Amino acid sequence: MKKIIFSAVALLLAAFIFSSCKKLSEDKRDLYVYVPTPAKPISDATPLCGNVTGTMLSGKTYTVNCDIYVQPNDTLIIQPGVRVNFNNGAGIIVKGSFFSLGTKDEPIWLTVAGQTKTDQPKVNFKAGNDSAFNGKWKGVLGDATSPYMVFKWTHLEYCGATLNAGGSTAYTVLGLTATDPSYAIYFSNPTGNLVFEDSWIYGTVDDAIRVSGAGGKFAILRSTFERCGKNGGDVLNIKSGGTGDMAYNLFIGDATNGLKASDKGSGPGITKCNVRMYNNTIINGGFRQTKTGRGGSINFEEGARGMAFNNLIVNCRFGLRILSNVAADTAYLYNGHYGYNYYWADSLSVASEIYPTTYITKPQSTDFPNPTSFLPATFNYLSNTGYAATAANAVQVGNPLFFNYPLPVIGGYRLQDINAIGNFKFTLQPGSPCIGKGYKGFQPLQLIPTDEKYGVTDYTQPGADIGCYQINGSGNLHY
Repeated sequence: MKKIIFSAVALLLAAFIFSSCKKLSEDKRDLYVYVPTPAKPISDATPLCGNVTGTMLSGKTYTVNCDIYVQPNDTLIIQPGVRVNFNNGAGIIVKGSFFSLGTKDEPIWLTVAGQTKTDQPKVNFKAGNDSAFNGKWKGVLGDATSPYMVFKWTHLEYCGATLNAGGSTAYTVLGLTATDPSYAIYFSNPTGNLVFEDSWIYGTVDDAIRVSGAGGKFAILRSTFERCGKNGGDVLNIKSGGTGDMAYNLFIGDATNGLKASDKGSGPGITKCNVRMYNNTIINGGFRQTKTGRGGSINFEEGARGMAFNNLIVNCRFGLRILSNVAADTAYLYNGHYGYNYYWADSLSVASEIYPTTYITKPQSTDFPNPTSFLPATFNYLSNTGYAATAANAVQVGNPLFFNYPLPVIGGYRLQDINAIGNFKFTLQPGSPCIGKGYKGFQPLQLIPTDEKYGVTDYTQPGADIGCYQINGSGNLHY
């Protein structure tokens, strides 16, 4: 009897394999055209709370009333077009794998219901009065056991609830205190993979994305970050162990740095922080940071190394900062690993910090404006105490010619008053001086395999044009 049953099962299995292989072999495009029935469909009939595994189904709206957990060896998949509304400061705690797989035509929304955006410029803007910085839910927080966190065409909004919101113990995942605000995304597996591509983060209280706790591999590509950090917090904050690429991203109105690399927390057996930052556009950054000497555009500190090329830095409080205390890996950075960065300054105060005062950023002849056009002959980057007397030569030089964003800023607005995209468009006009000025003589680290769903869709290579938008339509695809 057992032999008969075994033979029947074997025949069924063989038939299934033959049928599946025939189906796949007939499809010449890719393996993902053949879509199996979703594993463990998740119902949207009742609010979610506690352990969750399986698939949130395309087109459905889910409600989350308390923290949901993806346990080790479990997986949560979110299909295109899903909306998830979070209540009571809830969040997603990922100990297993997480895949938010939106598409350009059907993005995913991780957000809260009933919020009104106030994106138009407002004279004397104050973050404390704006819903973007209220921290309505925690975000997606990865434990050290999470091997994959993948976001594609996904919106995250209004993140940053206190870690103990709703009686949560999620703060134990981060090693922070219970009343600290959360990050929109946290990743901490030193052997894991974080992918954030073609996605958005709007409104955070602290960091938008932090890679920490011995880090991991990451790729943050072609994404948009608006109004990140209430009175502090970086947008992309990479700590010890974090290695990867950050390219073709658009930042506007961040509280502190748009992109930051720090080897803080490094030790024996921990990979050195190494970040390649290229073809990013950073606008009006650093003006909400309340601590002296912080805030701006790009930051390397505490032994971190990496690259910074082809970045368009517009009206930021500071230009590229390389710190001396505790020093970044200057032996690496100074060896031809940054340059071709383009600066626009509305005012003397902004022009005076293209090479930030008291820091050790070495001016590059490939930068724009050319440093020799505005730095004094006696300028010494190792003892930079300012160059305000000559910085006027860099004020309002070389308008990048955004499609419909006015430079210099007009209408009585301070730079910090314009911190959202709203109706502006930051693609380049055909006559932009940023076109054709990019440097292509390097490659991204490309540490995560490419895969339409479970890895990086595409590593966009260094561009011919400065900034995240390329005149040929490549790069950032958020218009």
